[in-house]
Amino acid sequence: MELQLTDFENAAFTAFIVLLTRVILTFDLNLYIPMSRVDANMQRAHSRNSAAKGKFFFRRHMAPLQEGDDGYGVKFTSMFAQAKRGDDPLMSPIQDVNGHVGVEEVDDVVSDQRRKSPYAPGSSEENSFEEMTMNEIMNGKGDHFPGLIVLILAYLDHINCDKVTLKRLENYLTFIAKRATGELVTPATWMRNFVRNHPAYEQDSILSDEIAYDLMIACRDIGEGKLHVPELLGDNIIDPITSEGAYDVKLDSKRVQNDRILDLLRQYTKRKSFSAHGAMNVGDA
Repeated sequence: MELQLTDFENAAFTAFIVLLTRVILTFDLNLYIPMSRVDANMQRAHSRNSAAKGKFFFRRHMAPLQEGDDGYGVKFTSMFAQAKRGDDPLMSPIQDVNGHVGVEEVDDVVSDQRRKSPYAPGSSEENSFEEMTMNEIMNGKGDHFPGLIVLILAYLDHINCDKVTLKRLENYLTFIAKRATGELVTPATWMRNFVRNHPAYEQDSILSDEIAYDLMIACRDIGEGKLHVPELLGDNIIDPITSEGAYDVKLDSKRVQNDRILDLLRQYTKRKSFSAHGAMNVGDA
């Protein structure tokens, strides 16, 4: 996570992270991979254009496994594979070793399905992860990995998210999905292209004061909504940010006499909006 050029981008990634934490908890997901692979991902993330073309180690099966096709070490497959067959992947019945169907229980913050899910006896975690592109991580891969964005949309449907909030969140998620596919470039790619295409750049890896200044002006204009860059933001138009109407009154914590407080409150309680809701009589307070 890095600071983006616009408030829209920052809001999109912030909302994505918060929703992902809810998805992990609600759907009982497991995203663990060995620390050595996390370190490798960090190194790969620093490669040029890695967001669009790089591959990263990620958990192959995030949900509890069930009997089926190839999966974690032995013949197991993710419960998400049922979604491809039209079944409800999040409401599948729980069966014990005798085939009895029961209701899922939660014990010590670990669901019954997670606790009883099969694993590769005595093996390492080598079969629990694989290399994926950012597009596959976000938008899905095969029938065993639905993608983080699809899971978030399923969660929003699960909690019956209201239409107004859902519309804004879908806009954020669509934007992130396009970044993952490479349809929209990252700020790093855009800045690199800006420098390479600058008239003063001589293809010598030297960033002159003129180029640096023009780049910072362009970044400022994008953030303030003065410059729209479709390859960076797509159809999302940033509303211009101005100083007009900005709150520039210094916050004060000096004590106010009670009479002054009551006088101010009386002024507000006389407003129609307060009267309509049966506001309290401050004079009797």
